[in-house]
Amino acid sequence: MSRVNPYASIEKRTFESALMHLLETEYGLLGGRRILQLLVEDVMGLMEEFHPSTEGVGSGTLIWTCTADEGKKAEPGKRTEEYKTVTVKLPFVTRADLQTRTDKKTPKSKTQAVAKARDRRRLARMVKAAAEQGGLLTIAELSVILNRSYEVTRQYVRQWEEESGELLPLKGYRMDQGSRPTHKKEIVRLYEQGLEPPDIARETGHSLKSVERYLKDYERVKLLLKRGTAVEEISGLIGRGKHVVLEYVDLAQHYHPELFSKAD
Repeated sequence: MSRVNPYASIEKRTFESALMHLLETEYGLLGGRRILQLLVEDVMGLMEEFHPSTEGVGSGTLIWTCTADEGKKAEPGKRTEEYKTVTVKLPFVTRADLQTRTDKKTPKSKTQAVAKARDRRRLARMVKAAAEQGGLLTIAELSVILNRSYEVTRQYVRQWEEESGELLPLKGYRMDQGSRPTHKKEIVRLYEQGLEPPDIARETGHSLKSVERYLKDYERVKLLLKRGTAVEEISGLIGRGKHVVLEYVDLAQHYHPELFSKAD
C-alpha cells in the first residue's frame, strides 16, 4: 500500500486552483474542466501581462501597458479596450538624464532649454522602446508619463521629428488615424532620395499600400502643377481635400521649385 505524501496538497493550493474552484462553484460555468482550464490559463496570461515580474528591471524603468502593434489599421467604431494590449518596459530615467541634471556647466539662462531637450529625448526613446517590444504609445499617454500638457507633448513630438528627420512610431501615426503632414513629408523625402516603395514602407513602418497611395497622390499633384492647374482644381481632380493638396504642394515646391517657375 502506497503511502500518501503529506506535503502533496500544499503545492495544489495555488491561485489557478482557487480560480478553477471559483468558476465551477460560484459561477457554474459549463463546458467541462478542459474549457475551464483554458479560461484559467488565459486569466493567468493576462495577470502576467498586466503585472509582469520586476526581476531584471533596473532603476528608472517604467512598466506601462499600451496598445499592441498588430500591423493593422484602426477600425472605425472599434473601442480602445477592444484592441490587444501589451505591457512594455520604458527607459524613463537614464544615466544621461542624471548627468544633464548634475552638469554644473549649464548656464542658468539655458536651464529651461536643456530640460525641454531632455524631455524630447526621453519621449523619443520611450516611443521607440515601446515599438521594439510590440507596443504603440499615444501622445495622451506620453503627456501623462511626462507630466506635460497634451499640446506641449505634441510640440515635443513635432520638434523631435523636425530636428532629427525621424518619424516616431506613435499609435495614431502607425495606425493611420487622422491627417498628418509628417506622414507625407517622411515618405516623400525618402522617395526623393531614390528609395523604392517597399524600402520606404519598411523604413517608415507603413504598409506598402499606404506608401504607394501617398506617392501616387504626390505624382498626380506634381503633374497638375506642371500643367498650371490651380490648387482648388487639383483638389477636385484627385479627390483629396484642399488641406491635403496644400501639403503635397509644399513638398513639391521644396523638391521641385522649377514646377512653380513654369506655372508662373
